[in-house]
Amino acid sequence: MKRWKLWQTLPHATAPAALGSLVSLAAQGFLALVLFRLFSPEEVGVFSATSQLAFFWASLALAQSPLSLLAERDQEPRAAARRAWRQSAWRMLWLAPLAAMGAVWSGLDHAAQVWAWAAALGLTQISWLLAQSLTLRVGSRWSMGLVRMVPPVLAAVAAVLGAVLFPVRDQGLVLPVLLVSACLGYLAGAAWMRLAFHPTSPADVALAAEAGSVLPPGKPAAPSSSDPRSARLKMLHTLTDGLAATALALSWPAQYGVQEAGWMLALLRVLSFIPALVHTAWAQVVLSSPTAVRLRPIHVAFGASALVLSVGALVTTAFRLGWLDARWQGLLDYVWPLVAWQMAACFMAAFAHLPFQKGLAPMYSWLCVGINAVFMALCLGGSVVFDFTASAHLGWISAYMALSLGAMALWIAHSPFRHAKAPGSSKAF
Repeated sequence: MKRWKLWQTLPHATAPAALGSLVSLAAQGFLALVLFRLFSPEEVGVFSATSQLAFFWASLALAQSPLSLLAERDQEPRAAARRAWRQSAWRMLWLAPLAAMGAVWSGLDHAAQVWAWAAALGLTQISWLLAQSLTLRVGSRWSMGLVRMVPPVLAAVAAVLGAVLFPVRDQGLVLPVLLVSACLGYLAGAAWMRLAFHPTSPADVALAAEAGSVLPPGKPAAPSSSDPRSARLKMLHTLTDGLAATALALSWPAQYGVQEAGWMLALLRVLSFIPALVHTAWAQVVLSSPTAVRLRPIHVAFGASALVLSVGALVTTAFRLGWLDARWQGLLDYVWPLVAWQMAACFMAAFAHLPFQKGLAPMYSWLCVGINAVFMALCLGGSVVFDFTASAHLGWISAYMALSLGAMALWIAHSPFRHAKAPGSSKAF
């Protein structure tokens, strides 16, 4: 009975989205083991830096379009998704010189090849990320789950096949083995973007106009949501998000070497997927739901934080028992600082829908811009000013992010709604 009550507190799309995201998390964990066992830290460092450049490029081109597609429920979703894709593709084109500068600044060999792979990954990521939001609006339950689970599973399988087929890899094969697998995964996820190009029927327009007005019996309406931020503010927010993540990924090999970058970025890739899971399987689903959600964000945050702790303990145990290659021993210095950072990120992700329901979206973006500015200063100038070791440098960065994200989550949770809240809607905590 308790399980049934808990199930009733979840949004309609949570089950397929959560299942898809959990399978995706398992595939990411499996991929991490593959990276640790079958690839060198130098290979992983090149892969991580290149994929982070692609993520920055794609995120900046999107300018938070997937989130706006969910928050603005009064718009017809297919037309909005098509418009977002076209605008993002144009932004990606005129951002190409900036991405080229990033490829050169990273100090990696074959900068032109790095840029080309980043372009391929970035374009497929744009389509995949928009497809995830679109399926929450117009897709079936199957599509909500499959669009999340297929890309990482396919990428992990392709990485294993690449490692088996090319057991001896020279520098020229580093990028194809890992980045081709990632590109294949994103391309498979992008296939769901075809929903946006189906003809829009009058019924679709009527459904969008009536969103939230016809509810199941006994189901109260969700709080109204909106994204009143200007296009310039959304672009600035996205720019600083991308610059912050890229500054970490590209400055680490430049300051401490590719091996240290491989240790840190591989672990961050695994742990950061958990708050990303919370954002996609919880915050985005809540925003897309026309009915109120009774499960409280604080419970989601605690559950995700426990999962981060478990992964950190599992990694440490794997090394103690000798399950992982000795070349990855230096990764142990990064485990617990990254765990603390990603636990705070889980809390922030669990409350990420509230700024759009409480009318706080502009202030939320400005706070994120400020946090990102300090983060970038720590990444780029910390080792120069304070002569840090790599592990001490990450410790200061993680402490700052844990405190900042925790404080912002607390502020969002306690801030009052600035517009009327629908009857029966859940409390912040």
